[in-house]
Amino acid sequence: VIGFTGGKDSTLTAWLVKRVCEEEGFDKPRFMFVDHGQHFDELEDYVERLADNWGFEVMTAKNEDLISQADQPGDKVPVADLNERNQKAAEEVGDYEEVPWLMDTEAGNHLLKTVPMNELLENHEINAVINGVRWDEHESRGDEDFYSPRSNPDHIRVHPILQLDERDVWDVSWFHMVPD
Repeated sequence: VIGFTGGKDSTLTAWLVKRVCEEEGFDKPRFMFVDHGQHFDELEDYVERLADNWGFEVMTAKNEDLISQADQPGDKVPVADLNERNQKAAEEVGDYEEVPWLMDTEAGNHLLKTVPMNELLENHEINAVINGVRWDEHESRGDEDFYSPRSNPDHIRVHPILQLDERDVWDVSWFHMVPD
């Protein structure tokens, strides 16, 4: 799958994969869109429209258990009310009695992104995720390699634009993708 967010980096990565697949006759991987329940409708429309235009299928990962128990972003959900998988995931990142439906906390980010992504990987036996991450984005990305094995679940992360900086992404997008 391609970890697709609809942002410039994942769009460039998807475009590169699209070009390789078309030129070499490979089947296209699917998009993996992690829906944390706080996207603008326009972003979700963009993901679907781009997938249709470029010939990708979209698989959505979403933590329905957490999101369905909150009325609006910021609401806190008692960990005891969550399913067993989410309770264990909350324990992995801290000693929480409540978890917010927010991504700017460690527990919220873990439950809204990592947990549903891992569940999708497991349920569909996916063994590779192509991501549009770059070394210059965040200091935590500085240790990434182009091929980065992961466990729980076992899979490999592939980072084809890792060495690009933000200017490179905009240049490639403007000079190569826009004409298409």
